Amino acid sequence: MKKYILAIIICILCCACQMQKNDMAEIQMFAMDTFIDLKAEGENGEKALLEAEKEINRLERLFSTTIEQSEIFAVNQYASKQPITVSKDTFDLIEKAKKYYSITEGAFDITIAPVLKAWGFTEEVKRVPSDEEIQQKLQLVDDSKLHIDKQNSTIYLEKENMSIDLGGIAKGYASDKVNEILKKNGVSSAVISLGGNVSVIGKRPDGTKWHIAVQDPINSEKYVGILNVENTSVITSGVYQRFFEQDGKKYHHIIDTKTGKPAQTGLLSVTIVCDDGAMADVLSTSVMVAGLQKGSELWRKLGNFGMIVITDSNEMYISEDIADIFEPSDDLEYTVHTIQK
Repeated sequence: MKKYILAIIICILCCACQMQKNDMAEIQMFAMDTFIDLKAEGENGEKALLEAEKEINRLERLFSTTIEQSEIFAVNQYASKQPITVSKDTFDLIEKAKKYYSITEGAFDITIAPVLKAWGFTEEVKRVPSDEEIQQKLQLVDDSKLHIDKQNSTIYLEKENMSIDLGGIAKGYASDKVNEILKKNGVSSAVISLGGNVSVIGKRPDGTKWHIAVQDPINSEKYVGILNVENTSVITSGVYQRFFEQDGKKYHHIIDTKTGKPAQTGLLSVTIVCDDGAMADVLSTSVMVAGLQKGSELWRKLGNFGMIVITDSNEMYISEDIADIFEPSDDLEYTVHTIQK
């Protein structure tokens, strides 16, 4: 459920270009199925990034569905057999996921894993499963059968063949943990990019806000505008990020948890601006699944994030709380609307 490098929908405009190469320490790596770029300024920048790199690798070893030694692999392997004792990070993340299941009224559901696998989005080969197979897999999608025991720090999947996938929240959570590490080391200016999940600390070294470009979901060579931000996360989900074609039809990776098929809500992309990276990660996908109306209701209800929604009818909706930090492109081809309280 997460994103590849070619699918990056947000790019950092380092027109910071006045920055000299040695002004910021930088580490690039590949983990969590995506390209990661970390930059930090300050005396302890390099040390902090090395700590961050270790943390990302540690979290991947906990959350991966394919690494056989991971805790999530064990939870899935022992579905219907026994509870699995997990680390604090794994427990906390699954607890968060269950909370967001309730908040989003099921639009976000980590038990969707069997359906994702049926489509091949977590496999090497993508395919279109039959309606019968989809219905069979949907029988395994049930958050109420995912049991967490805080006292014993255990996770238990009640049904045989159930499984969970943290792809829709893990990178956002990882960016939050990296953020903590950098701040602990005194870093006051940094940018954390996990496959397009962007989190920034403070301002750029030149004292201006970070410029985050939001990609045009129709034309990958263009962007629809720039967000001028500091101390926040910017995460986008879109139908153009991960997809495959079969018999002339495109199938994207954002699966509707109710139908078991790619979400058909008329949305092309959703960008979330939020101080909480895990929350931004969840909401970018959830709004894609829920649609514009329910997404707007969620924004009004929670009140702690901003969003940009682009539809297949060439319209762009911007929540009023971030309208003043968004600069539309000069050649914008979308009709712009404001989502108001």
